[in-house]
Amino acid sequence: MRPPYLWNSFIETGAGVHFTTPPPSDVADLKHLASNDPWRILPCVLANLQQGRFEVSKRLVALMREVRDAEVWDACAVLLSYAAPYSVIRELEASSEKLLEPRRSPYTRRYFCEVLACSGGVWGVPYLIRHYRELKDRKVEAEVEFYISQVLETEPGPVARGPRVLWESNGLPPPFEESLPVLLTDEYLKQLEETFQELVSSQKLYEKEALVEGERLNIRNVARRLLKRVQTGERRDRIEDGRMLLEATTGLDCRAFFDDSGRLKNLTAAAIVEEFLERGDADRYQPGARYFFGHRIPD
Repeated sequence: MRPPYLWNSFIETGAGVHFTTPPPSDVADLKHLASNDPWRILPCVLANLQQGRFEVSKRLVALMREVRDAEVWDACAVLLSYAAPYSVIRELEASSEKLLEPRRSPYTRRYFCEVLACSGGVWGVPYLIRHYRELKDRKVEAEVEFYISQVLETEPGPVARGPRVLWESNGLPPPFEESLPVLLTDEYLKQLEETFQELVSSQKLYEKEALVEGERLNIRNVARRLLKRVQTGERRDRIEDGRMLLEATTGLDCRAFFDDSGRLKNLTAAAIVEEFLERGDADRYQPGARYFFGHRIPD
């Protein structure tokens, strides 16, 4: 059972990658990693990651092999996305087909898409597109289109809109004739590949760099876009993602972005981001590199 100090941790509109309340004093003791209780393992991993001890992230991949629980996988996905070295995420990706067994649910495959997209690795985009190609559920496809857009587009555009739809006759005579939607998936996949390759070429991106919203990860630009969005309240999905990335990278406490019911507190959120930008703290972070709580993630 999720302990009270993790009550709304790992949730975009909750405590994010902070503890909800102060955890026990021994939360970071590595003995917890050997526990059979995922809710002892997860706070231990979080506490160690916050201190820059990234080797503990390997335990998350093992935990996903051991436990088939949506809430546990949600937490693992968040920590892997924002704090695991790419070597660990590659290990997860190598295990993905086995982890999808015995039932290859599109909802399970979505987790791997989330990690690949939110971690932003240039190396991971082809794998993200491959996972999308394997999806068979339109609702999940739409979710993954959002993930891919989050990587490839500064603002939601053609990638976020998904494949074009053509309406074709079922070939029956009136009054039995109906028009059926046909998704132009192959055309869309080609568009994804071309958009990605253009970004890599034009920005001279390397495999181990992070790609976020159509550019090499730059936390100052992330914060500027986030500030504009919280001021207007537009693009709620991008606000949540921007909050998580800014918070994870810097350790900035963004829990006050939302009230207890998950409503955005525009003025409070704007003040937090403005203060971050005015302090010049973004100068600490090398473009293209990933950090967690100010510690550079090794790759």
